[in-house]
Amino acid sequence: MQTDPILREVYRIKEELNRETDGNLEILFERFRKFARQHPERMVQPKQEPRKRTGQRS
Repeated sequence: MQTDPILREVYRIKEELNRETDGNLEILFERFRKFARQHPERMVQPKQEPRKRTGQRS
């Protein structure tokens, strides 16, 4: 069975990131945060859901 080329690319990038960060998730996520700060236009903005009224008062 032949591996999907898209999956092959995803696995290649995963291994590359793992090598560059020595498997350290703190380093990896800081890298992601830095990218997000530098490129806010490329980040997904979650849609705000309207609040549902429950009919209860607190």
